[in-house]
Amino acid sequence: MGFFDSLFGGADKAAQDQINAIQQGLGAAKGNIAAGDSALNTNYAAALQPYLQNYSTAQQGVSKLGDLLGLNGAAGSQNAQAALTAMPGYSFTVGQGNNAINAAAAANGTLGSGNQALALQKFGQQAANTNYSNYVSQLQPYLTASATAASGIGDTYKGLGNMLNANQNTLANLNVGAYTGIGNAQASADLANQGMGLGALFGALGFGSSSGWGGSMGKSLVGGLGTGAFKLMTGGGLSPIFSDERLKENVSPVGELYDGTQVYRYNYKGDGTPHIGVMAQEIEKKYPDAVTEFGGLKAVDYGKATDMASELRKFVDAGALPRGDGGFAAALDRFR
Repeated sequence: MGFFDSLFGGADKAAQDQINAIQQGLGAAKGNIAAGDSALNTNYAAALQPYLQNYSTAQQGVSKLGDLLGLNGAAGSQNAQAALTAMPGYSFTVGQGNNAINAAAAANGTLGSGNQALALQKFGQQAANTNYSNYVSQLQPYLTASATAASGIGDTYKGLGNMLNANQNTLANLNVGAYTGIGNAQASADLANQGMGLGALFGALGFGSSSGWGGSMGKSLVGGLGTGAFKLMTGGGLSPIFSDERLKENVSPVGELYDGTQVYRYNYKGDGTPHIGVMAQEIEKKYPDAVTEFGGLKAVDYGKATDMASELRKFVDAGALPRGDGGFAAALDRFR
């Protein structure tokens, strides 16, 4: 890994730690929600049992009422007839009534007459109608009970569904929050790597004494200016970066690199955010291969643009070259 590459990635571990924490929290939340879902299913199943039992019992009466009303076909009607004749007290009532009619007929000398037969028929019909009405009245509560139990079953399932849905919505929101946090952590690491990398680059390659910052530029940029004050106009990497002088305003020099490359402070037109960087037109004169064009605008590959300054830094650190503008210029002439 070269000098330039080593400047980037410093925030990756912090970002990964943050991502790991988010994932750990998400995993714990998923476990809690799954446990909650299981508890909901268990408790609602227990709450459902009385309704199911009542519904099953009530349906027996509802079925008999259907037979009685002729809703269940011929077989149902036969079942109803059998049930009516087997009603408690029905046979006794009919028998008692018939005995009374027969006794009266014997007493008044009409035994075996048409009047006796008509009286017996009329009494039998009245007894049957009374028995039918009584049976209907006895079965109607089952219809109400069935409806009440069915409503309870429906409400129980509805309640369970709402609670499970709420848990799933919570889980979905947690997923969105977690993945948003992971994305933000990764994006923050990328931006931090870029900002600290460029600041460290300028500090390591050195500014001339005219900047007033000297070799401490890296610390100044990162410690004082680089923490959120400066942003890079990149799409994810330092190379290339739009650096065309036509895009910039409020340009002022802040120093130079070891090879004499001038470094400026500026902002892009229409954006008041301050930046630190070089001018593409100047770099193109010294290092043409470090400059490319996109849509007629020039962009700088900072790796190629700072190779010479990086080499000169090695000589300065080794004591082979003096610090200061004169030493940089002299060294640059020798390299050229």
